[in-house]
Amino acid sequence: MNPLLYLFSFAHALTLDEAVERAAEVDPDAVVAELEWRGARLQATEAWADLGPTPSLRASRRFSGGAVADTSTAAVDLGVLDPPAWLDASSASASARAMRHTAEATRLDAQYAAATLYYRVLAAEAALAAAREGERFASATSTATGARVSAGLESELAGRSARLGLLEAQALTAQAEADVAVARAALSRALEREIDALEPPAAPLALPEDTRGSPWLDAASARVDAAKWSHAAAVAGIFPTGGIQAESAAGTPQDWSLTLGVTWTFDGLADPFLRAREAALEQKIQSIELDALVRDLDLTLITAREQARAADRVAEAATAREDLADESLVVGQTRLSVGLASSLEVLRLQDEAAKARRDRVRAELDAALARLDGRRAAGTPW
Repeated sequence: MNPLLYLFSFAHALTLDEAVERAAEVDPDAVVAELEWRGARLQATEAWADLGPTPSLRASRRFSGGAVADTSTAAVDLGVLDPPAWLDASSASASARAMRHTAEATRLDAQYAAATLYYRVLAAEAALAAAREGERFASATSTATGARVSAGLESELAGRSARLGLLEAQALTAQAEADVAVARAALSRALEREIDALEPPAAPLALPEDTRGSPWLDAASARVDAAKWSHAAAVAGIFPTGGIQAESAAGTPQDWSLTLGVTWTFDGLADPFLRAREAALEQKIQSIELDALVRDLDLTLITAREQARAADRVAEAATAREDLADESLVVGQTRLSVGLASSLEVLRLQDEAAKARRDRVRAELDAALARLDGRRAAGTPW
């Protein structure tokens, strides 16, 4: 391959940071959550705007006994003496804040989902490379064994065993190729673009110490606040509300009036108290769900930390086994070619090397996914 072409393709390889940023832009759930937050923010703004002055104009024409009388008035209503409206507006603001944190959390989840697909592609490609290496060893063993069978130095059974080993290695390669195609297709679908080469991260991702930065916790906390304001509004709805209205007749500035009113609405005898009780229960539900979410995220982070640590140790052991098995396999094949080892011994070494390669790839993927799960639970941003 042309070195310049290789450098050009590597320079444009898709990085993990680019993949997660792209996922945040195109993921449908993240986009919808962002739009829902904007809608909730507009509703909160509308609730606060309703508390301000509400002007109105009224014009009328009266026909009486052949006479015509025109009247017009201008009025301004103020909701400053309406406590439930103030509390409902505060609840709407808290709900909008919860939607904002939910949008942030959904965006973060989309990014971590794309990162998971990214690591799965890397793992599938590593598994394919391991399968091809195993097939290369199996082909060499089958060739050497076939030559010895032809020379009468090995039995036909040994030759069949070597060919079976090669067929199994070829099947593993075919499956690994399919796994790569599926993994790349899933990542391409998530990013809504074709992908070419991927650039492996330079170092493993670090795990955070706690989950206090999770936007899901912020969203749950904001929902608790919204429930508190809603409860207060329901309690305030039991009592009378006031209002102020200023009115003036057009053309006669001196003809104005200021009205202070109190309204006490009886929506049944028990309904206001029942609504207040329901709001109190909802507040309690949101508080319980927040406490449960804190414990669940803490458990997820602890589990991820332990799983990553265990997977790292398994990967280290598998790497050492793979190196030792490959070295032993090379020695075994050399001895087989000069008649100092049997084909069955080499086939056993071949199986051990293939298993070590598979274990190493699987452990590396497990460690990467555990770190992603822990960082997602902690709300670690990209």
